[in-house]
Amino acid sequence: EVARTCVLARRWRHLWASAPCVDLRVWRGGGHLPHPEEFAKFAYRFLLERDVSAPVDTLRVLSSPVCDPEVEDYSTCDVDAWIRAAIERRAQVIHISHHPKDEAFSNFDHVPIISCHLKHLKLSGYLFRQRTLMQLSSQCPSLEVLELKGCYLDGHQISSASLKILTIVECRIMEGFTIAAPNLVSLCCVTPYHRAPLFENVGSLTLDAATIVLDDSFLYAGYEYEYEDIDEDAIEGNGSEDGEGSLNDSDYDSDAVSDASTCEYSEIANNYDDEKQLVEHDEVHNRSKGNYHGYDHRYKARPYRGYRKKKFNGGKVLGGDNVLHSLSNARSLELLADAGEVILNRELKTCPTFSNLKTLSLGEWCMGADFGPLISFLQHSPNLEKLFLELKLDYDNTQAMKEGTKPKGCSFACTHLKMVKIKCSIDDVRVHWLAQLFRTNGVPIENIFVRQTSSTCE
Repeated sequence: EVARTCVLARRWRHLWASAPCVDLRVWRGGGHLPHPEEFAKFAYRFLLERDVSAPVDTLRVLSSPVCDPEVEDYSTCDVDAWIRAAIERRAQVIHISHHPKDEAFSNFDHVPIISCHLKHLKLSGYLFRQRTLMQLSSQCPSLEVLELKGCYLDGHQISSASLKILTIVECRIMEGFTIAAPNLVSLCCVTPYHRAPLFENVGSLTLDAATIVLDDSFLYAGYEYEYEDIDEDAIEGNGSEDGEGSLNDSDYDSDAVSDASTCEYSEIANNYDDEKQLVEHDEVHNRSKGNYHGYDHRYKARPYRGYRKKKFNGGKVLGGDNVLHSLSNARSLELLADAGEVILNRELKTCPTFSNLKTLSLGEWCMGADFGPLISFLQHSPNLEKLFLELKLDYDNTQAMKEGTKPKGCSFACTHLKMVKIKCSIDDVRVHWLAQLFRTNGVPIENIFVRQTSSTCE
């Protein structure tokens, strides 16, 4: 826009030379025509021939996931040069998306990340070795936000006293990668590959919210990474300021209980009967034999909400040591994984007390063994106010109902619990068992809400 403005009036001719935000976006595949020609040359001039005294507050380079091999726009070497130029010009925000032509990770070793001004670094598709991780740890004293998506972390540790927000999404983690960030306010670790990171001194006094999503089928040494293009929501234009969507499923985690698919448990409580439910479910199950019986198709675009489970080869699940103890001071906690998840169940054996915890979201993993993991968490969360349970969609009730798997003789004291919201499939009988568990432990029925895949209370 600044470049176009320069041709409108003589007094605006040099406006581009001091623009604080350099936002370079390449669209391909019919979104914006024509394709940019000599894009790299334009970007070099825009960055390197600008007023030397004018800082670059923000550098953003976003590329659409669609690539035309006949169109030359820019290379990894070009981006490295632009990052260096931005750092030299005191950039505070750098956001680089993975280029679709690069089927390997871009090596960040070629770019020295040394800056007293850098506050927010957001990257996808980059390789970080220990040298770069050390630079981020010790030579970026103002770094507060670090967001990594689809990156390769081949180092031992990142340790930063300034870091407040850390997001790691679908990154390959090698060695015993440790996170140490004593002043962290927000942590999000979604579906790591090869091994889960180790958490050490993570926001012991400051942590406000943490999200951990694990899938055991990715967490072993022999897992073979399947390369997928990084899908940057920015290019699709979802309306957010930086062009990227939030990781949270706000539609579910919202405190609102009046949406069309959510109802009070009391509205469906009378529909439950053990024997009738078993017969009806058997009939439905028999009719649906041969169909895929898994998670809601709507969650395919968000694998961290649907627990993208693959066949697990039985190898040793790696990493994740000390995760619950490191998060024990969090005020909001989200722990999502499929049934039988290893790391969270292992760490739960030495469960700490979550004295500050007000909001808790748990997934299918906590439903096993007569709801033992769930009950254990509640026993160690005395000040909990809001509980969200996200159960596996299209859950098969048959075996559980025949075995009569229900919580027996288990108690907890959550005297401050104001709301329980259970998300499940419409025929998941466990919602009634959970309601019974909460009511037995003093939670009023009017505080229990249910959101089903096909609402019974619309």
